Amino acid sequence: MKKWTMTITAILLIIMVSSGYAKDDKTNEVAHIIDVLKEKGAEPDKWTMYFNGELGFTSKGLGYLKQAEELKRNYPEFSWAEGEDDAGHYKMTGKFQHDEIGLTEKVTIITYPQKEQTASYFIYAVEGLVNTNQNWKEIRRLLDDRIEDSVGGNPKIFSCVTGTYGDKMVVDLYSQANELVQAFSGVSVEELKEETFVSLSAYTGQWEQAIYTGHQNKMNLQVALRSEELGSKTTVTIGTPIITSEY
Repeated sequence: MKKWTMTITAILLIIMVSSGYAKDDKTNEVAHIIDVLKEKGAEPDKWTMYFNGELGFTSKGLGYLKQAEELKRNYPEFSWAEGEDDAGHYKMTGKFQHDEIGLTEKVTIITYPQKEQTASYFIYAVEGLVNTNQNWKEIRRLLDDRIEDSVGGNPKIFSCVTGTYGDKMVVDLYSQANELVQAFSGVSVEELKEETFVSLSAYTGQWEQAIYTGHQNKMNLQVALRSEELGSKTTVTIGTPIITSEY
């Protein structure tokens, strides 16, 4: 099975546990995360924001192509590629590069068997490299336009920022992760602690959007740090309300 099919369960789980709609300005949240990482000695390098939507059910066969073509009409400037894996999951991906503002847009449509039908959903993402000339108002307008074209309303928007610490910056991953959580006035609700990897799930009152963990704890902030080996650089990933990318 191709690697991308392994994310389907996680994405669907996120959709199911999400609570309510968000009114937060996610661009402000991303800018805040970038500022905190810089203040704590990390070098942020990449950010991502995305939302998803359901395309519904169709009969088995090629009925889902009509849904896909309809969504593609909302993104006429995108370049598209498609494929299918052994489990019958069909994936179509469109990309568009904004060279003038350093952004990349990506739309992924995934269709999978569901009893006697097929179900489809899509993920829209916009990502960019961290730089001092980031125009968050322009990015927010782009995101609002895509929401209006695709799902309307106030969908839950996930965001993530990644970065690195220098070779000798992080001595204790757990302590550093807690320091980052506290920088957002957050309280840790769940944690995963290993020798070279730490992940803290937390809740902060600074942001309205939230989900519930498997233990029914409210969370809207996740911090993960990983060090490949002693003395190497440490990678840091911060997401709201949860990290959904690989880390």
